[in-house]
Amino acid sequence: MPDANEIVTAFLAAYNRHDWQGAAALYAPEATHHEAAMGKTRTGRAAIEAGLNGLAAMLPDVAWHERERITSGPHLLLRYDLAGTFTPRAAADASPRTVTLPGILMFTLTGGRIAATADYWDKEAFLARIR
Repeated sequence: MPDANEIVTAFLAAYNRHDWQGAAALYAPEATHHEAAMGKTRTGRAAIEAGLNGLAAMLPDVAWHERERITSGPHLLLRYDLAGTFTPRAAADASPRTVTLPGILMFTLTGGRIAATADYWDKEAFLARIR
């Protein structure tokens, strides 16, 4: 059974190659993903994958750069920097905008799977970068 570091390494690799189905497959079937900044929780692999597809539509070249991992029991905290390019669909200035954003992703792991994730980042900072 893979340990927490192996699961998170596989997770980041899937994210950075935009393999949303592969990332979702690392979750337990009824796992949850909570997006704290948006106040939204997705339950189940299909819903989690759909959320990732939505993010990729907004930031097609999105990438996560690991900064630090902290493990505590069944939890692993990942500090990251997200980077990508956002192009407004309908704006007076539709030029692409570079988005960089620090965040923290907390994993709860059980039985070699991701049982839950909670993602924390600054919504106001994100909106300021895409305006």
